[in-house]
Amino acid sequence: MALIEKIRRQGWLIVGVIGICMLSFLVPYQAVIALLNIGNDELGSIRGETVSRREWSDAVERQKVLFNYSGNESSLSNDTWNNLVESKLFTSVFEKLGLVVTEDEFDEIVFGEMLSPYVKTTIYGGKDSTAMKEQMRLNFDGMTSLMYTGWKQLITLKRQREKFDLMVKKGVYANAVDGKWAFQQQNNKVNVDYVVKTYAEIPDTSVTWTESDIRAAFNKHKKEKQYKQESSRSIEYIKFPVAASSLDSTAARNGLMELTESFRTSTTDSLFAASKTSTPGAGPRPYVAGSVAEPSNTAILNNTVGDVVGPYLESGFMKISKITKRVSEIDSVQARHILFKEKGDVAKAKADSLKKVIVKQKNFAEMAAIYGTDGTKDSGGDLGKFGGGSMVAPFEKACFDGKVGEVQIVETSFGIHLVEVTQKNAPKMVTYLATIDRQIAPSSATRKSAYSMVNDFTISFSDSASFRQAADTLNGGTTITPAKNIRSNATTIPGLTGADEIIRWTYTAKVGDVSQPMMAGDEWVVAVLTEIKERGVPSFENIYDQMKAKVIKDKKAEKYAEIMNSGTLAEIATAVGSTTKQGSNITLKSNNIPGSGVSMAENALIGACFGIKKDFISSPIKGDGGVYVIQRTADIIETESQDNYLTDRDNMAKSLQSRAAMSIFNSFRENGEVEDNRFEQN
Repeated sequence: MALIEKIRRQGWLIVGVIGICMLSFLVPYQAVIALLNIGNDELGSIRGETVSRREWSDAVERQKVLFNYSGNESSLSNDTWNNLVESKLFTSVFEKLGLVVTEDEFDEIVFGEMLSPYVKTTIYGGKDSTAMKEQMRLNFDGMTSLMYTGWKQLITLKRQREKFDLMVKKGVYANAVDGKWAFQQQNNKVNVDYVVKTYAEIPDTSVTWTESDIRAAFNKHKKEKQYKQESSRSIEYIKFPVAASSLDSTAARNGLMELTESFRTSTTDSLFAASKTSTPGAGPRPYVAGSVAEPSNTAILNNTVGDVVGPYLESGFMKISKITKRVSEIDSVQARHILFKEKGDVAKAKADSLKKVIVKQKNFAEMAAIYGTDGTKDSGGDLGKFGGGSMVAPFEKACFDGKVGEVQIVETSFGIHLVEVTQKNAPKMVTYLATIDRQIAPSSATRKSAYSMVNDFTISFSDSASFRQAADTLNGGTTITPAKNIRSNATTIPGLTGADEIIRWTYTAKVGDVSQPMMAGDEWVVAVLTEIKERGVPSFENIYDQMKAKVIKDKKAEKYAEIMNSGTLAEIATAVGSTTKQGSNITLKSNNIPGSGVSMAENALIGACFGIKKDFISSPIKGDGGVYVIQRTADIIETESQDNYLTDRDNMAKSLQSRAAMSIFNSFRENGEVEDNRFEQN
């Protein structure tokens, strides 16, 4: 009945849709779109230049052929947009600076000795060799024209950006004065006595304010940088997990039973299992006694080789396993290693030299602590006990085949290892299994049934108030989860898997709208839109709570600054119900005075500690965390540099260089007035 009533209430919509469909037979599609204003051609803008839907569509198609996104539309969209932004922001700059990539340079940075960092990371996965480069050249030669052009344009753009970033980095430096200032900020110290009254100590009820005060604060501060906002949406949502039913479990069991006889008579167990299982790694693998519930555990341990056990349930999967062999072998070892992450002859030479030292001096643990390059170095290289299948094949073979105490050199995909087996278990009978599994997952019928239930919920509780009330009673109380400030280019929402549809919905809904059921991973989700923020100056409603908190803090600051305006520190402390405290070894790098009870940065306060004269009592300082009065008790303690500030100069230069290029890019992006409306269009 609720559904019928909803249809009646929205009958105008149905009539409109039918009319549009009829109109589409008589009028060209593009005209219908234009009539409804659906075809707004502006998808965004960069540096005042419109990004049209046609341009965007072409860019997406070019990006799509370069990488395997495997249906990840959000990543495809974001990568395309980021490359488009970078191109439009920088191309004219590159042209003015004469930053070009010639044919010879392109060949060198893709296939030669001087690979572009972007190429090495993106195309070669951080590794390269002559064989890989030769294969990559063949791959490029065999590309379609669209793919080759796409790669060439992208690599050229990234190479120009690498050159630009290097120019910026090389143009940033620090001089001796910078080094001296950096040293003094870190090392000069001052001690003060002080009184603080923190805002947290002062009840809000002790001051008065009005809505006009909040509005006035908003008008005064709304354009300040800290309140500038990007476009975002906030929601609250309820999850309805879709669990597999008993019918789904039975279907999985029946499907495996149909394979049992063919599996038993198969002469290629591993190939048969691999071709039929739903997950890789079908076997054969050693079985750990007790890892499967009875009676299957006993059957696996005692039945004849060639028998098929199951179906049985394990970790959400229905399985059948064939006993492929039983052998007496060592099931686990304990070893330690030293990893050299470099590869090739140099690393092997290092490993060989170190091996000779270890064999002679029996000091593996000490050498691991010095030369180890992974998390085991602090434990002498110890890897603990591990069974078959736990390590990469060359490493595992060396450990299981090697003798206890023997030091071996082993090469794996991780690098060169020095390995010593420290303990081996005694041989015992091990059963090997080849396994076929089926995940017990909700079927389409189960999902459809769950959808009907969730859809009834959205029909019955279609406004935000009833949505929240219903959640309190649903299944004895269902959690409503908030998700704030979701950006249009977001790929995830906290607590949800695969939230693309939900993100798109947030940019088409109005505040208070309750969504239709949307699938996220294996759950149906119903959301209510709670807040809309548009890019630029925030609305009064968007930052009302922030402005209210600021007004209350300012009122407290005014009240206590007046109380703390005169007297000795002891008198001021008594007046505000506090005590005189001591602040020691304060530097210009300090965020605040240690022990003040304030966690936020108090830059004006720290500056005042260095700025006032000895024994002088300051005027009240209105900080971010409280009101302070300070008295410096001694002269500034100055420290002399041991190397004429050279270390501090170099450290400052490195710090500035490391963030210079990104700072330039962020400045370009901000001043380029990038408008991203990809998900805000109907």
